[in-house]
Amino acid sequence: MRSTQPPTVATWLLKQFGCSPQNEAILGDLIEQYRNGRHRLWYWRQIVTAIAVSSFREVWRQKTRTLAALSTGWIIFAFYRSPLDRPLFQSISLQMNFASMQFQIPPSWWIYYGMYFLFLSFLTAIMGLIVGALSGWIVAKFQPSHRVPIVLMFVASLCSYWLFSLVFSIVKSGLVGVGIVPGHEIRSLLFLPFSFLPWVTSIVGIFWGGGLLDGREEGKA
Repeated sequence: MRSTQPPTVATWLLKQFGCSPQNEAILGDLIEQYRNGRHRLWYWRQIVTAIAVSSFREVWRQKTRTLAALSTGWIIFAFYRSPLDRPLFQSISLQMNFASMQFQIPPSWWIYYGMYFLFLSFLTAIMGLIVGALSGWIVAKFQPSHRVPIVLMFVASLCSYWLFSLVFSIVKSGLVGVGIVPGHEIRSLLFLPFSFLPWVTSIVGIFWGGGLLDGREEGKA
């Protein structure tokens, strides 16, 4: 039997990140339509659309501040060159070296090389979290009363760049461009998630520093 309760995560996202003054009315209307027979995919699509449209309208109203905030955030990340120099950071190079050296080092050394790779991945992930939190906090200060749309726009700009870099690397070099080394696919796939850690922690840091992970008062943008 189909539940009348809409997806909890989607509802939370709109409550947390929706920027429209009529956010509660929009949410209530979507919940009512869902209970009247709309499917989960429709509900998710409407939630994402509502967040995107309300955020865009808000940043468009504050174009100058948004541009200044995004520029400042990008300058901070420009000093933290690691996520921007290569699509998957320096750990990809270590991963490829790890695969290429399998038959050049004694088997007893593999575990130490792997531990070195994991250590560097976690170290850069922590750096990404710190830099992300700093940049998110500064970006949010450009519009403290309406921090949600400006922080979301900053995150969207970074994700768009990283996605473009990832696709470009695959087109240019194939799967090797993202660390999937021929002949060592399984081992490469096991290490690949750790190469994404700086990306993930940077985004989490931005949300955290920008105050988007805090409890949000009703009607507050």
